[in-house]
Amino acid sequence: MSVLTIASSKGGPGKTTVTMLLAAALAKEGQRLSVIDADPTEAFSRWARQTYEGPPFDCFFEAEESRLAHRINERAGLDELVLVDTAGFGNRAAAVAMTSADLVIIPTLSGEADVTEAEKTMRLVQGLAAAARRDIQARVLLNKMRRTHLARHAASEIEKAGLKRLKTSLSDLVAYGELSYSGILPSSRPAVTELGDLLAELRKEGWLGPPPGKKHRRAKRTIAS
Repeated sequence: MSVLTIASSKGGPGKTTVTMLLAAALAKEGQRLSVIDADPTEAFSRWARQTYEGPPFDCFFEAEESRLAHRINERAGLDELVLVDTAGFGNRAAAVAMTSADLVIIPTLSGEADVTEAEKTMRLVQGLAAAARRDIQARVLLNKMRRTHLARHAASEIEKAGLKRLKTSLSDLVAYGELSYSGILPSSRPAVTELGDLLAELRKEGWLGPPPGKKHRRAKRTIAS
């Protein structure tokens, strides 16, 4: 079972949107997954409860670090995948979520401040892994990218800093932003292609299991605190 934590020390790179996209896409495949919302704003859990339109998944809100650690461990023993959405600033709950992860996905925009914060988050993951004496992988995900010189420069700066990044990037598509309002997974290109590429890359690296042969029938989703 895998735990994927979406984290960044900077607010605004799209952590919750990335979590929404992954959760909705994997639920559509029939994956058995839980999402733990560790952000005090409760943005993801509110979306899952009030807006999301798609196959169900279990969602829990838990921003208190001691209970969060137990919740992650509990769900990791029950589900094929646990996604953890974290706050857009450094806090102890985010550190717990990163320490518990098999993979930390660090969304970043193309600005200099964003790349700097991505590097800071990557170094934090490395420090947490050393302290916990376990392997915690981390990858930068270029998010809201446009085909511009700035985007290419951001990718170059990430590589110069020695930061590992996912080959797949997500474009600055209206369809991704609309998900937070419509609750419906994008169904047109290039969004479908990008999401497919992202899932395929995560599977190739062993962070996601293969797509289910058939969809699981689930009880209605649980929103808990």
